[in-house]
Amino acid sequence: MKLFAWCLLPVASASSPGLSVFGHKVPDTDTVTAALVYAWELNARNISATAYRLGELNPETDFVLKRLGVAVPPLLADVSAKDAVAVVDTNNPQELPEGILKASIHSIVDHHKLSGLSNAEPLEVDMRPLCSATSILYARSKLRGLAPPKDVAGLMLAGILSDSLEFRSPTTTELDKVHAAELGKLAGLDVHEFAEGMLEAKANVDHLSPSELIMMDTKIFTIGGKKLRVSVMETTKAAGPLAKKDELVAAMQKLTLDEKLDDVLFFVVDILKEAATFISSSATATRLVEKAWGVKVDAEGLVVLPGVLSRKKQIIPKLEAAAKEEL
Repeated sequence: MKLFAWCLLPVASASSPGLSVFGHKVPDTDTVTAALVYAWELNARNISATAYRLGELNPETDFVLKRLGVAVPPLLADVSAKDAVAVVDTNNPQELPEGILKASIHSIVDHHKLSGLSNAEPLEVDMRPLCSATSILYARSKLRGLAPPKDVAGLMLAGILSDSLEFRSPTTTELDKVHAAELGKLAGLDVHEFAEGMLEAKANVDHLSPSELIMMDTKIFTIGGKKLRVSVMETTKAAGPLAKKDELVAAMQKLTLDEKLDDVLFFVVDILKEAATFISSSATATRLVEKAWGVKVDAEGLVVLPGVLSRKKQIIPKLEAAAKEEL
């Protein structure tokens, strides 16, 4: 797309002039769209910036960029001491390139809790309890008097709709809903129709292997002194992945060994039923989830958790609280 010709490069290099803008590894829709939007904002402020991604696109993000006619940002392998960077949608060093602590961090725009990213010098940090990084970026654009063109507004809207599961997630605020309505008008998009297309794309995962499903939306956390990979699959067609339970368990067990983890926890979130199904791959994972929610995992290693939609606001806090009780 013409608009992003100046903030995208065809090669995966952070050695270009200006700031390298990116979000977390295993990128989701909000982290990719936020990188693109923040690069737009910075360039509009006469700060040279280029958007990058730290992994392959998931089906939903691929749909969004194609629908809006926006080019895929180039893949970034790593950063070094010579690079100046801007980070979106995370402030956790474990979710960023290995060289992030050597790089010069210009700014952070995020909607997660503080997670340890530091810098040698003062930097601009904008962290707000909104549902997505793009919702924060839209608020920033309004404050600065920057009018987003249609494609940028569409990217902002996509980040909000993705992270809020079209306003179903408990992370959603009233301001996020206001932002989405305004952005729909600016982008010339029907908000519900756009969200439906995104949800349909999100569920299009039949071509993915069990290990790819686990790694599609995943983060590593240290909880109760244990290194856990917590994976979430959000879908409108939960029956598909649940039918592959045995293959998913085998993939989780292999991943635990390969990455030297204590456990991999996998939650299949049924967006329409607004419930998550936990698939257990170990006795320790079972005990942690049973303690966290006061439930009983069945003989098949499954348990349904009604109302659970958000890893950030529901799953991780519950796991952390349960782990603390055992210490």
